[in-house]
Amino acid sequence: MRRPSSVTREVRVLRRFRFTLPRPLRSPRWRRAAAAGLVLAFISYLVLWVYVPSRFVTVGPGPAPDVATLVVPLDESLREAAGRGSEKGRFLLTTIQASRASPLELYRALTDPLVDIRPRWSVIPRGMSDEVYSRWGRAAMAESQAVAAWQAWLLLGNETGVVSDGGEVLFVSPDSPARGRLRTGDVVLSWSLGGTVRSFVLSDDFERGLAAAFHREGKAAAELTLRLMREDEPVTVSFPVTAPDLAAWPFLGLVLTAVNPRTDPPVPVAFLPGDIGGPSGGLMLSLQIVDDFTPGDLTGGRVVAGSGTIGPGGVVGAVGGVGKKIIGAVRGGAEVFLVPHEDYVEAL
Repeated sequence: MRRPSSVTREVRVLRRFRFTLPRPLRSPRWRRAAAAGLVLAFISYLVLWVYVPSRFVTVGPGPAPDVATLVVPLDESLREAAGRGSEKGRFLLTTIQASRASPLELYRALTDPLVDIRPRWSVIPRGMSDEVYSRWGRAAMAESQAVAAWQAWLLLGNETGVVSDGGEVLFVSPDSPARGRLRTGDVVLSWSLGGTVRSFVLSDDFERGLAAAFHREGKAAAELTLRLMREDEPVTVSFPVTAPDLAAWPFLGLVLTAVNPRTDPPVPVAFLPGDIGGPSGGLMLSLQIVDDFTPGDLTGGRVVAGSGTIGPGGVVGAVGGVGKKIIGAVRGGAEVFLVPHEDYVEAL
């Protein structure tokens, strides 16, 4: 008689046992709960993949809208006197699209050679929320509009200036010398360094004026005094500012933006920027205003795109993302692209 093999013995042993789930786990109620758990886990994963922002920002070409749709003349008699309405050319305001990326958006960006992936801190200052960054973009556009109207109107031979209701503190960086002295929401009315008191009108004017005053002092450190309104109460604060060398700009670690910047007397134009933010549209806005109130076609019948800030004296300043903006301009049918000389190499 043959002895059973080891395999046969193992099968016989296994047959003595029945592996069954406990009765509660076999119930329809448990199965429904398990299915619901799986669905919830899948939805959570989907939300994480699609909606939860990462620590990265995607930067790509944005739209290039017709500037005539962003600038609306309020005095049609002046526009008609200039013989407007039969122009063949147009101006395009170029933009970039920068947004906090979800994992899904990062995956898409990896497959798109026109979109860059950057660390969030390289675009948005450390410690600044997305909401505050958006507020800064809108405020910077408002300042750009006021300066563009001011410079265009002066070029047309009219008198006007720019005024504001002070500068609001939007952000104080962790390493700012004003940390503990300034608060978000403070409105700076005037400032002094070295004895001269100046009113706060525009953020760029404040930064340039402060740098000039600091360099006149000729010291490695100087005391900056700000007179401001805090919760409807006047407050004066002072703190030291320094620079790595006398040729550099003093470090503040602050983001201030003008409150209600406007021309005075008012320039008869209205702006409709939509969700476009930042200061780099000043050049194209000013050109559109000049074109609206002068005879002929300033574009020469061509589609002219561009980017650049605008400052006192009509000075055009550097901007970021020129390479991406050129792509948007080409998509919009541009034949000419205007760029600040500082960004010329990137534009090539």
